[in-house]
Amino acid sequence: MAHHDRSVRERVIALAEEGGLSAGSAGHLYGVPKSTAREWLRKYRRDMQVGRRRGTGLWRVSSPAQDAALVAEAQRNPFLSARDLKAATGFPGQKNTLISRLKEVGLRARHAAVKELLTDEHKLYRLAFAESNVDLKWDRVIFSDESTFSSANDGPVLVYRPRGERYNRQYMSSCTRSGRVSVLCWGWISHEGAGMLHRIGHLDSLQYKHILENVMVPSV
Repeated sequence: MAHHDRSVRERVIALAEEGGLSAGSAGHLYGVPKSTAREWLRKYRRDMQVGRRRGTGLWRVSSPAQDAALVAEAQRNPFLSARDLKAATGFPGQKNTLISRLKEVGLRARHAAVKELLTDEHKLYRLAFAESNVDLKWDRVIFSDESTFSSANDGPVLVYRPRGERYNRQYMSSCTRSGRVSVLCWGWISHEGAGMLHRIGHLDSLQYKHILENVMVPSV
């Protein structure tokens, strides 16, 4: 039986465990018989189950430079999927390995906060409103509005970001008011929480008056 040094064994195991290859395919790349590669992998997994000995860590399928390039790309383009990050950086490992590398530096895939696109004029008006009403007794204020619940198929947007950075601008997803109309509802909220949600059709002045008198007041 041919002798193979430890570095070859570690690379074959790494390609099988992290690189997504079969033991036979990984062994073939280094001239190792399938039976030998499979035995190496079997023993490695057995040792992992009973507790790996100190100093016998698995050789990483990616280099420090490749890991750094991956992290840099995820920080530069946090909305890229794992597949796109792999394609953009040429990362040699599979999806799970790529995700593990990002987790090591605190980057996890999370649902992005969504914020409506605002013009500079909108921002100025909102700031002026906030500054002029900072001392208002907000526990005695009710906000009401109507909203369309759309049947659009857009799901939650994932972003790779550090913990505690949900509302950092670079990690937020912008949205516009669009989508396929399904149901139009009116509702209200206050300091105490959400109020009644009332389904409506086309909202005109008469229907709005009816809602205020017969829906909002009793609900409040």
